[in-house]
Formats: sequence, C-alpha cells, structure tokens
Amino acid sequence: MQNKLACSLPAGLETDVGWLLGQTFHTYITATQRVLAEFPAAHRGYMAVSAAVHESARNQIEMARQLGVDRSVMVNLVDELEKAGLVERQPDPTDRRNRLIIATDVGRRTLECAKAAIERTERELLATLDGEEQVTFTEMLRRIVAHNLADEASREACIAANAARDRVPIPADASGGSR
Repeated sequence: MQNKLACSLPAGLETDVGWLLGQTFHTYITATQRVLAEFPAAHRGYMAVSAAVHESARNQIEMARQLGVDRSVMVNLVDELEKAGLVERQPDPTDRRNRLIIATDVGRRTLECAKAAIERTERELLATLDGEEQVTFTEMLRRIVAHNLADEASREACIAANAARDRVPIPADASGGSR
C-alpha cells in the first residue's frame, strides 16, 4: 500500500535515490544544525564527541576516516573541541607517536544533552513514518552503511571501475565545444 505524499515531487526525481537521499540529508542537517548551534563545530563536533565518548575511534586519523572528514579539517575540529573542554588528547600508551582523543566529563554531559535534542529532532523528521517503519528505515540505513564500510578499498576500486565503465559521454554540442 502506498501512502499519500504531503506534496508532489519533481517529475523525474521522485524515484531518483540520489536526489531522495540528498533531500533527506539536507533536511536532517538543517534541522540538527539549528539544534546544535551552540555545540562547537555543530553537527560535525557532535559526531566527533560521540566517537570519543563511545571510543569508536582511537585517534584523529581513525576519527577522520570514520566521520568522512579530511585529516587536516580533523586537526582543527579536535582543536576546537579541546578548547571547549569536550575532549582532550592523551598519549597512546601503546604508540608514543599517537594521540588518543578522549572525551572529558564535560564532553560526556554535553553529548548527553545534545543527544536528547537530536533524538527529538529525529522523531519530528521521521514522524511521517509509523514506529515500525522508522525501525525498518533505520535498520536499512545501517545495513547499507555497514556494507559500504566493510571493505573500503575494494569498494573504492569497484566504484572507480564502474564509473569508468558507466560514464555517460556528453555530446559535443551540449558541452559548448568539441570533444
């Protein structure tokens, strides 16, 4: 059974997965940026503090990879979070060259408050779905992300090969010049 849409979607885009994901992402980021306006580095800072609290990334390099942030941007992000007292860099006891990113008590408390606000925002954004659909939607996203993260090197090589194979040529008259 198909549910009635709140508005009509642009013809040609209504089934385009990239456009649908892009619109969903834009709506999510816009809403969460408002909620996290006072959080250092807004949504990106929230994700970094969450990674530190949950110890899902041991250092800046792992955290940058996990969050999809350029390593040079990650340095500035951690600097900002450290200045705000949310995280601190500590020497890695197993590798002197490495610095661990550790959440402070202030960072943990701040994340807890921010997480509650994010969860309220997510409930509002997903309100068009019933409870079971929300769980299904989240599980589907988790599966897609886990699949894509499972083997980044193989995935990147596959994407590059497919892109080369599937590249759509642009006719000379459409690009304004000859090819």
